[in-house]
Amino acid sequence: MNELLLQTIVDKLNKVDEGIRQINSAAPQMPDYTEQLKGVDASLEQLKADVTGMPERIKFPTAAVYKLSEYLEMNNDLLKRPPIREVKHHHHVNAGVIVSACLFLLLVLVCVWLFNTRSMLQDYRAGDIKYRYIQLQAGKQLRPFLSEIDSLYHAHPQLFRDSVVQREEQRQRIASMLLEAQEKEEEVIRLRNKAGKIR
Repeated sequence: MNELLLQTIVDKLNKVDEGIRQINSAAPQMPDYTEQLKGVDASLEQLKADVTGMPERIKFPTAAVYKLSEYLEMNNDLLKRPPIREVKHHHHVNAGVIVSACLFLLLVLVCVWLFNTRSMLQDYRAGDIKYRYIQLQAGKQLRPFLSEIDSLYHAHPQLFRDSVVQREEQRQRIASMLLEAQEKEEEVIRLRNKAGKIR
């Protein structure tokens, strides 16, 4: 039985050899793709390595997201409590502005002084014209009196001025006392009339 088995195996191997020969005889007509297949094999190996490493590259960046969320919480906290800023205004005034302001004030003061001086001069001129008019219009009895006044003024001008001022003040006091007395008399009359109505 061994021989029979052996013979069957040999026959089968012969048929396989003949099939291989037939395939080999047809094979030379087919192009040789071994180099291309090696290249494809290398590409597949590279692709396989890339695909196996992809989970590491596509991995969700939890550490970065955690750090970002910490920064966002800090920023939210800062936005809830904004820092208080003190605003200090510094006004820088130029020396030219100061000098211009001083010169303007000086000009205003000079104008006011000139206006007051002009006003006083007009008063003096008016007084002079009035005095000269009185001298021209005065009768014979008034001219010696005006000459005497001129003499007194020229002899002691300060004393003459003081006596005139003193007399004016005395007249003012008398006028105010008379006005006060008149007001009190009117008050008495009013009170008498009121008392008469009450009876």
